[in-house]
Amino acid sequence: MRNHFSTDLGLLLLRLAAGILFIMSGLRRVTWLGVNGSRDYAGDLGLPFAQQVGAALPFVEIIGGALLIIGLLTRFSAAVLTVVCGAAAVVLGREATSTSALLDQGEPMLLLVGGTLEFSVLFAVIALVLACTGGGAMSVDAPAWRSIRRR
Repeated sequence: MRNHFSTDLGLLLLRLAAGILFIMSGLRRVTWLGVNGSRDYAGDLGLPFAQQVGAALPFVEIIGGALLIIGLLTRFSAAVLTVVCGAAAVVLGREATSTSALLDQGEPMLLLVGGTLEFSVLFAVIALVLACTGGGAMSVDAPAWRSIRRR
């Protein structure tokens, strides 16, 4: 027999942790880089529409993280964050393919522990899980999903 309480509690904890980390990432980007710095960073990575993406990214992270925490529009916000983190992982992975520079500096483990590539992949997977499962019974979305299932 499946324990629904533990599943819903697990989804709540996952939403809270992911939401807090997304908000912290967005706030760090806004406070340390600023909107112009975020635009420049996106431009340095060679992203298409770098000016727009760079300006919107911190706010997408902050708003998406807040929506995850309260469990409102969980599937939608998690899907958007999956795309954002997946794109970041692809861009960072493309740059990480030239590992010879890292090996020359004596840091062969940089790609394995603590790198931004790993965190982008992890955040993308967490957001994908929440996009697939939804927020669970301990979310603002739960009553709406229950009424949809009854029909």
